[in-house]
Amino acid sequence: MLKAHGLGCWPKTTGGKGLHVMAPIAPEMTWDAAHEFTRGIADRIAATGTDRYVTSADLAKRPGRLFIDYLRNGRGTTAIGAYSPRTRQGFPVAAPVTWPDIKKGLRSDAFTIARPPKKG
Repeated sequence: MLKAHGLGCWPKTTGGKGLHVMAPIAPEMTWDAAHEFTRGIADRIAATGTDRYVTSADLAKRPGRLFIDYLRNGRGTTAIGAYSPRTRQGFPVAAPVTWPDIKKGLRSDAFTIARPPKKG
């Protein structure tokens, strides 16, 4: 879907349970426009398999389904930055990775301060 909009993308581990899909957007896109754009993408993905995907942050609606969190794309929301440690056991680190890494089973908490990602 992103490619259809002329956007390349890459995965980023979060150091937690999730994976962020990163995509560059036009610098002139407003926060509200980015939020609505990503909400549309998330809704289209969720519509392809309502038994597999959910866009609701409500924990009661999420068991057994993949949460597509477009909410990180709103003004005032936060997301972990690349190469940043999390304040969790072992200090996992968020890092950009490749799609082949993900296909090989790389976990979102694979990197830590003690086991940092290799750059380049």
